[in-house]
Amino acid sequence: MGTGTIATEHIVAAIRTVGHEVHWVVSRNRNYAKYFSEDMRIPKTSVEARQALGDPQVDFVYVSAARDRRKHYIATAAAAGKHILCDGPISSSSRVAGALVQKCKEAGISLTLNQPSRASTIHQTMRRLLIEGEIGTLQSLLIVRGAPFQSPPNRRNEDEEKEGNILLDFSAESIDLARFLTGQEPIDVSALETAPSDTSQQISYAVRMSGGVLFQAYESFATAEIESVVMLAGSHGALIAHGTLNGKTSGTLIRRTNARNELIPVRERDQHFTTIEGFLASVRQPSTWMCQGDDCVTALRTAEAIKSAGGKRRTIVI
Repeated sequence: MGTGTIATEHIVAAIRTVGHEVHWVVSRNRNYAKYFSEDMRIPKTSVEARQALGDPQVDFVYVSAARDRRKHYIATAAAAGKHILCDGPISSSSRVAGALVQKCKEAGISLTLNQPSRASTIHQTMRRLLIEGEIGTLQSLLIVRGAPFQSPPNRRNEDEEKEGNILLDFSAESIDLARFLTGQEPIDVSALETAPSDTSQQISYAVRMSGGVLFQAYESFATAEIESVVMLAGSHGALIAHGTLNGKTSGTLIRRTNARNELIPVRERDQHFTTIEGFLASVRQPSTWMCQGDDCVTALRTAEAIKSAGGKRRTIVI
């Protein structure tokens, strides 16, 4: 549901790779649905979600619509009893996201997010090495990312998303990644902005996590593109990922121990295939790594606390 980004095409290919078929394209624009279905060889189109959801061949739904349209598609799919994979975040508001999650729970269906940072083989390797004690007790997590805002690559020129919202485009994903890597929950947050009450282009924040880890982040749309850094610093060493959040390459992973750097070889996997494979498995039994609806609510609630902390210039309890 939704036909905008090039990434949607990759998800369609991944669905077919794991042995499933895409039966419907749903878009509020009839021509967009028609063109997408022709390009991707999908047999049926509709501007009405209920028509597609009434098809007994449809087992689950992938929502790739613009952020303000995701609520409609999620609610409609939940009412039809279809499992949902959705681009994140599912809403701009934690309150709305929470209501959608509750609706899905009441319907007995799974609401899972397409979260590339969790599907990254490097980030999954970092998590495993941390659990195995390769760097001792985790002390802190650092995430640095910056580049001029670019909307997701689109199949067509549109006026949507001319300007980014750093809290929704960067921070929500970084917060979710921090929870995924550390296994800890955000407790309170403080933030610095470039201008009072302006978190739209650049922000630095610190989050105290439930296990005592300090999570720090710098995120910017105001800088030239810089290679992203994700660093787990432990009592006996560090794991440092470069370029994993730039959206262009899988990046590299370095383990630093005893004042020496070691490049850790990581076998690349297609993130779209990994996501679809994980989603289908999570429908049968709870996933240990996929991002669920509740995870999105926590990320949005923390992002809202960051905005509040920056505006009020004080620590905000989440």
